Amino acid sequence: SKDRYELANTLNRFRENSQLTIIGNLNNTNNQGFSELQNESSSSTGNIRSRMGLTTSRSLGLNATYDWKRVKLRSNIQYVGTDRLEDSRTTVDNFLREDKSINLGTSHSRQQNHELVANASLEWKMDSVTTLIFRPQYRFSANDRENSGFQEGWGNDVLLNERESSGTNHNSRYNLTMMLQLSRKLSRLGRNVALKVDYGTNASATDRKSLSTTRYFKNNTKKIQNQKIEDDVDGYNYRVQLVYVEPLPWRHFLQLRYSYQYRVNNSDRFVYDWDKELEEFAPDFDEDSSNRFENQYSNHLVNLAIRTSQKKYNYNMGVDFEPQKSVSHSLLSDAPEDQLERSVMNFSPTVNFRYKFSKRTRLQIVYRGKGKQPNIRDLQPVTDRTNPLNIRVGNPSLKPSYMNTFTLNFNSYNTKYQRNMVATALFENTINNVTNQVTYDSETGVRTTSPVNMNGNWRAMGSFSLNTPFKNRNWIFRTYSYLQYRNQNGYTTLNKEEPVKTSVQHLTGRERLRITYRTRQMELTGLVGLTYNNVREKRTETFDYQAGTELQLYLPWGMELYNDLTYFLRTGYGYEGYAKANFMWNCQLSKAFLKRKQLLIRFKIYDILHQDISMIRTITATAIRDTDYNALGSYFMVQTTAGF
Repeated sequence: SKDRYELANTLNRFRENSQLTIIGNLNNTNNQGFSELQNESSSSTGNIRSRMGLTTSRSLGLNATYDWKRVKLRSNIQYVGTDRLEDSRTTVDNFLREDKSINLGTSHSRQQNHELVANASLEWKMDSVTTLIFRPQYRFSANDRENSGFQEGWGNDVLLNERESSGTNHNSRYNLTMMLQLSRKLSRLGRNVALKVDYGTNASATDRKSLSTTRYFKNNTKKIQNQKIEDDVDGYNYRVQLVYVEPLPWRHFLQLRYSYQYRVNNSDRFVYDWDKELEEFAPDFDEDSSNRFENQYSNHLVNLAIRTSQKKYNYNMGVDFEPQKSVSHSLLSDAPEDQLERSVMNFSPTVNFRYKFSKRTRLQIVYRGKGKQPNIRDLQPVTDRTNPLNIRVGNPSLKPSYMNTFTLNFNSYNTKYQRNMVATALFENTINNVTNQVTYDSETGVRTTSPVNMNGNWRAMGSFSLNTPFKNRNWIFRTYSYLQYRNQNGYTTLNKEEPVKTSVQHLTGRERLRITYRTRQMELTGLVGLTYNNVREKRTETFDYQAGTELQLYLPWGMELYNDLTYFLRTGYGYEGYAKANFMWNCQLSKAFLKRKQLLIRFKIYDILHQDISMIRTITATAIRDTDYNALGSYFMVQTTAGF
């Protein structure tokens, strides 16, 4: 119904030393990638589908493996194309000290994407102690986007501005990476050496047209801004890494690792304004909004570690020294000798500890640090006025950031009781994190954003899941608990006052409970869930409740009936239209034919009650954003699956 369709195919060929798999998919039911028709279970209802907009997707993938005596080859090539129609309604609550700033907006867009990915892995055992590995990957993508929108800004319940906009965007990019690794065992005691070389190159080109009319009500003015933007980005990078392992007494090993990484990124951005006299875009670019920019990034990493592998445990403990350097240069405005250089020195311990309590019960503790260079767009010293109400200014003074991460994982599986338990804890802290400084003009409602380095951004997270049957094995209990606390910092400035630090403490909690009763003839599940969000600075609390049931009946003559009904309730969002309650009811009936059930016919109804909705809340250091998207809606479908 409603012209919905799904078509999928899987073809496998197996031989003694090779395998070939071809997978294809075509649908307009928001299944991006591969269709639910290719899932083994006939009870699949496609709940992994995208919830934003209406998407038509097509994909074709080929995977081939070959094994010879000393050589193994793995190769994969995949094409994915999507065509998405999206209507959205957005409310943004900006964080200010005393003033109230709200932005309301609607938008319509159509985006067509094409992506091709090809990769391979070649492993050659040159002899009994020497191995060569080569892994290339090529990725190409192209997309076209058309959009239109309306936005209005309110300050202290007074309408300050409104903007009508439309535009087109065409982008294409490619990325090529290659990895070559040569390793050799130098002794039977564990002495070995490995050399690894990575190389990559990339380029992208974007042609964009932006048309907008903005009205400012306090000073009764109107601004028409039509621009054409040409963005070209290209770069290359390489990394050389050498690892040496020396055996020590008592089954310990000394590991020395050194790597050097170098990246170059070039960005050419040219903006052309509309010329009223010529009635076309001006031939000369706008010097204030255009630039040619180059950034060079390099880092050295020295790691010294001790590792061991024992019967009950193994560990790798050491220390990282990582100096980072970033050199930026504006080719249009700066003299050749006027280069902006930023250097940082990072130091952190490294820990990877694993303890095996039993064959199926393990604990892992990991602590590591990782450096990251700023985005080339954040570094580029230009002013982006494409949206006159949201102006963005680059910052070439940004320093590289460094993230410290601690994780703890515990998993246990009891074969006798078929009980599975997983617990995870995580803590992240970022030094020189790139965040935003937002300047708000109370007269016009214009927000000017610039990236800055800032410390104090961190998050802590813990989760726990349990899957266990009761004493009566027909009953199964499942639970999943999640808790995260995030501290996000930024700066806000009102008019021309001094910047003020803003800190947002965001608490998120989730709980899911499922109880299943299973027999040979049926499977009945009851489920409840709660998602809680608290932003203390805004005194905002939201509750997302979920309760439902799933029923699967195994009927005579190879028939199966599947039914799921879920009730959603959202409270505390505070904006009209967002505190909604709705039911989602899906149902399907399937029958298997032929002796080995190679033929499956399935009748499916999605969203029987016509109540599907799609809403997303995003919380940052400077704002809360709520977006309501158009949903797929109700439809039914008859599907046929055949296996040979």
